[in-house]
Amino acid sequence: MPGQTFQHAAVTSATVSGVWKSLDEPNTWEAIPGVDRVIDPVVDADGRLRGFTFESDVGGRKYLGEATPARREEGRLMAWDIDSSEIKGRVSIEIGPDDDGTNVQVRLDVEGAGMLGSLFFPVIASAIGSGFSATVEEFVAGL
Repeated sequence: MPGQTFQHAAVTSATVSGVWKSLDEPNTWEAIPGVDRVIDPVVDADGRLRGFTFESDVGGRKYLGEATPARREEGRLMAWDIDSSEIKGRVSIEIGPDDDGTNVQVRLDVEGAGMLGSLFFPVIASAIGSGFSATVEEFVAGL
């Protein structure tokens, strides 16, 4: 099934280690495009976020989904596989030093899932894309 990729980079004055620490905080993910509320986060004994249930409001509809670890490179990359009844994909955040603090690259790969997801995917993708860059800017500003 065809999907769509959205990506945007922004810079924060926060340090790389400060940004990384924020990414392990469940509430941080409530500011990422596609996640409006984090429910039931899983945090290990070392304070690392290992997964969460989330709620999204896309195109006027609420979706409940799961975020499970896809890839993690300490201090550099955190990626989650996302799965709901209508969409699935991956959200990745890659960070690195920048002259002004930390460069934060956010990438979201999504595709429709199931019959309804397939039918409504163009509407869902349009809703995500219309505010993606601005939402990433706000997300990064809050780190």
